This record gives sequence, C-alpha cells and structure tokens, in this order.
Amino acid sequence: MGRVYGILGWLNFFSFTENQETIFSYFPWFILKNKKWEIIKLKNWKQHNNHFIIQINNITNRSLASKWTNTEVFISSNQLPKLDQNEYYWNDIIQCKVFNITNKYLGIVINLISNKYNDILVIKNEFKKNHTKKTMIPFINKKIVTNVDIKNKIITVKWN
Repeated sequence: MGRVYGILGWLNFFSFTENQETIFSYFPWFILKNKKWEIIKLKNWKQHNNHFIIQINNITNRSLASKWTNTEVFISSNQLPKLDQNEYYWNDIIQCKVFNITNKYLGIVINLISNKYNDILVIKNEFKKNHTKKTMIPFINKKIVTNVDIKNKIITVKWN
C-alpha cells in the first residue's frame, strides 16, 4: 500500500496482477506487521488514475491510515488459478539459478520488472567476496530465455 489519499483514511494501492483489478477477487489479504500476520478487510476500493485507492475496515481518518503506508499485501497462493503445464507465476521464478547456454552460472533471480516492451529478469551474482553484480536480462521466451525449469529452479538464457 502506498501513501495516504485524502482525509477519510483512503490509501493509494498498486496491483501487480496481470489484470490489475483481479487483485480484488483474491481474499483474504494479509500483511506482515510487527512480525505477525494480520488479515486486512477491505471496505471499499476505486480506480484512480493508473492505480487504485482503497479503504480498510475501521480506518476512518488520515492518521490511522498512515500506519498502513508502505505495506505489502499478500494472498494465499492456493487462491490463484491453476496453471497449465509450462506456465508459472513470477513468484516461482524468484530464487531460480540462471545459467547461459554454455552452462556458465550468471546468478540468481532476485526480482522481475515489467515494462511496456517485455519483462526483465534481475539477476544477482556474487562473483567476488563482498562484491555483488546485478544483471538485467530481457525475458523474451525462446529468443533469450531458452528454458525455465521451475521444479529444479533453473533458468537457461542466451546471454554472456
């Protein structure tokens, strides 16, 4: 959840689901607050520019809402639709080891970024002690990403 919106306790909210409104069909929502999982109950939501604003039950003013800013929302993975063979969620790709087609280890996936052209793998590689390098590789299936093995957590790419 982003910053507070207005004086009545609304919060800016950004969805990272493929169809952004789909997030409102996955309930309950959870947050990790003070090392404890809490359930969020939504009172209302609205489309606002390129994101949403939400109202959480019992959050009625700006001061109460400010305690919820910069909080990530989680859902249970069993709420997600079942995928066909050779399909995967972004979350499945995180922590995959990445090798190029000559079997050179490039690093581990730490994030994915989406832009209007294609998704991008963010790879972390500790190639020297205390020295970390990040590499960004376009996720272009078959052209750059040649294989994704979710079971063994290995991705093969055409990349040096």
